[in-house]
Amino acid sequence: MMDKAWQKIHVMEMIAVCVLLGTAWMYLKAYWDFEHNYQTWLANPNGEGMSRAEALGLSGDFLGGVLNPILSFFSLLALLFTLRLQRRELTATMEELKKSTVAAESNVRLFTEQIAAQRLDAFENTFFSLLKLFNNTFEKINEHHDAEAGQPAGTSLQRLMLHARSQPTLEAARAELMADHSEIDHFISILFEMLRFIEQKFPDTAHGDRMFYANILKAIINQDAFEAVAMYAATRNPQSPYMEFKQLIEKYELLQELDLRPAQRQKFMAGYAQYFPQLQPPAPL
Repeated sequence: MMDKAWQKIHVMEMIAVCVLLGTAWMYLKAYWDFEHNYQTWLANPNGEGMSRAEALGLSGDFLGGVLNPILSFFSLLALLFTLRLQRRELTATMEELKKSTVAAESNVRLFTEQIAAQRLDAFENTFFSLLKLFNNTFEKINEHHDAEAGQPAGTSLQRLMLHARSQPTLEAARAELMADHSEIDHFISILFEMLRFIEQKFPDTAHGDRMFYANILKAIINQDAFEAVAMYAATRNPQSPYMEFKQLIEKYELLQELDLRPAQRQKFMAGYAQYFPQLQPPAPL
C-alpha cells in the first residue's frame, strides 16, 4: 500500500512540474507576442494608444486573471491529495501499531507462561523431593517387627496406635501418641510441611491443582496413618501449632479417607465427631 502511495506522489510531482512549465511557457509566449504585436493590439482610429508599460500591465493582468484560478485549483487538489495521503499513512501506521501491540501482548503472554512453567517445575522438583522423604519415613513406620519383650508383632505404627487406642479418651490417646517422639513425629511434620507448601503455591481459585497434589499424599497413607493424623489434629486450642495442621487436613479432605467402621476405631468415634464435624458416621460393614 505504501509503494502505491509513493507512486501516486511521483505522478503528482510530474503533474505539478508540467503545470509550472506550462504556466512559464504561457507567460513567455504572452511576453513574446506582446513585444512583437502590442502596437497592433492597441491601435485605434484616433491614432491614440497606450504606452508600452501600460499595455504590458494590462497584458499581465489578463494573464494573472486567467492563470491564478487555474493554479489555485491545482493547489487545492494538491492539498486534498496530501491530506488523503497523510490519512492513509496514519491508517497504515495505526495498523502497524495494532500488529505491534498484538505481537507484544503475545510475547508477554508467552513470557508469563514460561515463567509459570518454570515456577511449576521448581515447585514439582521440591514437592517430589519432599514426597520421596515422606515416602521413606512412611515406609519406616510401617516396617514389620516380630513379637518381642511384650510387644506384639506388627509395624511400628501399628504398635503406637495399639497403645494409643488403649487409652480411655481421645485426648489421652493423642497425648500418648505425641509423647512417643519416634518416626511418627517425623512423618506428621513432613506431611504438615507438604500441605503448607501446596497451600503457598496454589491460591484458593486453583482447587483442582492443589487437590491433585494432596491426592498424591492421600494415596500413600494407610488407615492407621490417617487415624494418627486425626489424633494429632484433634485440638481446639488456637495457640496450638497443630491448629493450622487441623485446618489444612480439613481443607484438603484428608480425613475423608479415614474408615471408622472397624471396631478398633469406633472407640473414639464420638471424639472425632467433636473435633471434625465433617466426618460422617460410618455405614455398617
